[in-house]
Amino acid sequence: MKILMLTCQYMPDVFGGAEKQCGRISKGIKASGQTVKILTSRQKLSGKAQETLNDVEVERLYSPIPPDLLGRWLPFSIYWLFRVIIWAALNKRDFDIIHCHQGKFGAFVGCCIARLLNKPILIKVGNSNQFMDFTALKAKKIIGPPMASFVLKTNPTVIAISDVIAQNCKDFGFKNIINIPNSIDIKLTQNTITKPINCTKNTNSTINLFYHGRLEGIKKIDVLLQSFKLLAKDYENVHFHLIGSGTALAPAKNYISDNKLNSRVTFYGEVPNPVEFIQQFDIFVNASEAEGFSNSLLEALLTGKILVSTPVSGASDAIFTNKNGFIAASFDAEDIYKSAKQAIAMYLADTGEAQDFSTKLIAKNFTVEVIAEQYINLYKTLSTTFR
Repeated sequence: MKILMLTCQYMPDVFGGAEKQCGRISKGIKASGQTVKILTSRQKLSGKAQETLNDVEVERLYSPIPPDLLGRWLPFSIYWLFRVIIWAALNKRDFDIIHCHQGKFGAFVGCCIARLLNKPILIKVGNSNQFMDFTALKAKKIIGPPMASFVLKTNPTVIAISDVIAQNCKDFGFKNIINIPNSIDIKLTQNTITKPINCTKNTNSTINLFYHGRLEGIKKIDVLLQSFKLLAKDYENVHFHLIGSGTALAPAKNYISDNKLNSRVTFYGEVPNPVEFIQQFDIFVNASEAEGFSNSLLEALLTGKILVSTPVSGASDAIFTNKNGFIAASFDAEDIYKSAKQAIAMYLADTGEAQDFSTKLIAKNFTVEVIAEQYINLYKTLSTTFR
């Protein structure tokens, strides 16, 4: 079976959650004996048009502006659309199924190919609620509503990575919705040394809370630090570690400085191997207001950390109360603070049970091998029913 992975941008140009998942699952599906190619864009004429990343062939069609920006950049989006259509027509025998990553402009492009070439298509949705991919597409002025309507009428198979997204897609009008969560590569921890469980933790020793990921508005870094400020009043030995970069970084540093918490918070920027880096910390805290299924959460789950999150999409699939963490009652700093206090108590009492629980959860539900098999079975079903 030959799979075309379609994404408007890809690593290393963009290293977001959708791109990470595209790379992971593409490699996993290829390792299972399928043929996989990633088709994406490049913004530099001097950039590589073809290369192999993580054992998967990647082809990049030139577009001077990222094609999914739309708006005033619409001419470049249309240009890339026709580039992709021409490429697909010339290479139609090289793929059997179109797999779109994110349900935005790339999904519209994928649906155009699917209709023109009579190919089955599935679209993986990357965000939830008011930020849900198709809602975001429809919100684009003038062109958004007809594009979203076109995708809906194409009747694609939609991949929901959480129950929340499945309901969002159903409410939007989609009929063929399949739940398949995001994946994590357990090999990411093969060359790391897991921090040993201390069965007799000293309540006076430093407790290291952390967040790693994109530092953007949707991640609510301001709320995250507000909750830490509350914790800092209750615990003299808590320290917060913020790993990542983005537009929220500068305001975060200003907030910490204004509240005289500089000695209690460390900023690292981006790190090359986040899974290896976070091994040294104790409790993961996420204050995001919207997610699809957080890659940062999955990475913290993989490393066996105690977990705290707002009630975003995907949180209840990874966090089980009193087993490996806590989900805040709301998105407010006060509720995140309360859950973090519970997490600290769990951390101090834990002798390895949380890590064991998370390890078994990963093995059962989230490994690349498990998720790749689910996709391959779906591909086979689509190929059979589409004939």
